[in-house]
Amino acid sequence: MNKEQAIIETCAIVALAYRSIGDYKYPSDGFCSKCTETLGENWSYYNAGNAIDYVRRAVLNQLKADGYKIAENFDSETGKQKYE
Repeated sequence: MNKEQAIIETCAIVALAYRSIGDYKYPSDGFCSKCTETLGENWSYYNAGNAIDYVRRAVLNQLKADGYKIAENFDSETGKQKYE
């Protein structure tokens, strides 16, 4: 998988979350080239972060359920990355 394919797949995972939870408050929250093709070059990007937070919590919960130790540079309660 190249960088563009990885971005498209990650965007699709976030879309899976926002479409499933019905988070349509802001319609222009896609970030891959497929979204640009659909919405046009001059669309106004905005992402409230609700679906991203949902995916982060799901990954954090699954890692814990599978018995993994949360990486040191991530908060073990929120899953957010710690920046120095």
